[in-house]
Amino acid sequence: MELFTGVREDPYFQTGHRFVSALRARAPEAQMFLHADDAAAAGLRDGYPAIAETAQGSVTMTVAVRGDMPRGLVRIPHGWWTPEAAEGDGGLSGAWTLADAQLCRDDPDFLDAEQGIPHLKGIPCRVRAAG
Repeated sequence: MELFTGVREDPYFQTGHRFVSALRARAPEAQMFLHADDAAAAGLRDGYPAIAETAQGSVTMTVAVRGDMPRGLVRIPHGWWTPEAAEGDGGLSGAWTLADAQLCRDDPDFLDAEQGIPHLKGIPCRVRAAG
């Protein structure tokens, strides 16, 4: 599968405002979006936790099956963290397990030449059930 990351979610501004209860009610948790065929092939079900992995790292999110997703693509939202999780290096407010930055390689072959930032799409990845 290929990974597409960096997509911003409507309730939040970039990575902020996850502590605002009205916004969190609209998007309470990080979700990876998959086509139904891809989810079924990987043994994943809508609403259950799964792991997306690249050569760089992994994130654990809830599966959201969507009919409008192209086959072979997994969409990971930008900058997830949870203010209720442990802060500091021990948990980084959930960013060690949720943030899309865990998936993006930053060696020169994977950096945008103009801006020096990691590519956010077309990264090879796999998904599997968590636990």
